[in-house]
Amino acid sequence: MNAGRGLRSMPALVALLALTVLLAPRGALAHEGPTAPLPAAVPTGNAHGNGLEGRVTIDGRVVAGGVVFAYLSYADVLAYKPFAASAPTADDGTFKLDLPAGKYFVVAKMRAAGPVDGPLAVADALSYNGSNPLTIDPGKYVHVGFSLPRKFAAVEYRDGTDAATGSLEGVIEYQGQPLEGAGLRIFLDNADLFRGQGYATAPPTGKSGAFRIDLLPESAFFLIVRKRAKGTSAGPIVEGDFFGYFVDNPVQVRAGKIAKVRIEVISKASEVGKDDSLFRATGTQIVGRILDKDGKVVPGVYAFAYEDKVMAHARPSFISRVVDKEGRYVINLSGGGVFYIGARTDYGDSPALGEWYGRYDVSADHSVRAEGGKRLEGIDIVVEKINP
Repeated sequence: MNAGRGLRSMPALVALLALTVLLAPRGALAHEGPTAPLPAAVPTGNAHGNGLEGRVTIDGRVVAGGVVFAYLSYADVLAYKPFAASAPTADDGTFKLDLPAGKYFVVAKMRAAGPVDGPLAVADALSYNGSNPLTIDPGKYVHVGFSLPRKFAAVEYRDGTDAATGSLEGVIEYQGQPLEGAGLRIFLDNADLFRGQGYATAPPTGKSGAFRIDLLPESAFFLIVRKRAKGTSAGPIVEGDFFGYFVDNPVQVRAGKIAKVRIEVISKASEVGKDDSLFRATGTQIVGRILDKDGKVVPGVYAFAYEDKVMAHARPSFISRVVDKEGRYVINLSGGGVFYIGARTDYGDSPALGEWYGRYDVSADHSVRAEGGKRLEGIDIVVEKINP
């Protein structure tokens, strides 16, 4: 091609490209599904008709300037790569974030550096939703409240007594006061969504709120705190319970050193609990009763649904609230499909001695097929107590 002729044709080429962009289908240029991450802290700006909405607080006070981030995976949470982010919260602490239907890990942050994602400085705040990942259904907004724990200080290290192993110690607080009876578990990764036994567990805290775990290998650990109002060892976090995701997760434990941290937890408030993604009513449901072999109601049990036929100790895909006085339960699903159904007393770990446990036994593999937008009734489950 002649160089001069190519230069003369450039304006026409630019015009053609501009026309192509203007005439392109909207879906070709905008996000239509959770497949391509957005740049950090850029709101979607797309009116999907579904997403997240709610309020951000610190110590019960609404705060302006907080940002809610949605991630496609927990790895993206650690890498500061949000799929989408809300605009900074208004003066009344409210936010709204449009999202395509799907599952997201949701985190709220308030950073002195501004409304972009990134690590926390001292005095910044972060809240990791304990029900992550949250399910966004078509045509609906999930109401989620965030109470933000703060970063009080950087992790401190001092010399330990064992050169081959490390230790982790600190204090657990709620609204500036030590929290008694709180349980700390540490995890090597998020493979089980921070449910289950974890790598190690500290004894429940005393009045000082202090804890310590020794003989740890040199590794990065994720710190999770739970305190249940009813004193149960497992189960979903419900209203009145306490939950803590350490704002500086993961913490590096070093051989020959004692790592010291200060963890602030939040209380599961009614505003969040009544609209929790785990229990929010949907158009697709599985319902039934849970009874013992004598046909009697067993208080305190709940039903669960797995999408994988291997119903292991990992967190179920969907769960019900505990049964009512007649033993009835409702599992809300995000859509239709095949689900593997059971019931138990506790939650997260493998069934333990003394626990009520059972699986739906009408089908050999304990499965049912739910149709999207419909209610599947009569899925009754018989539970038995696990004895030695």
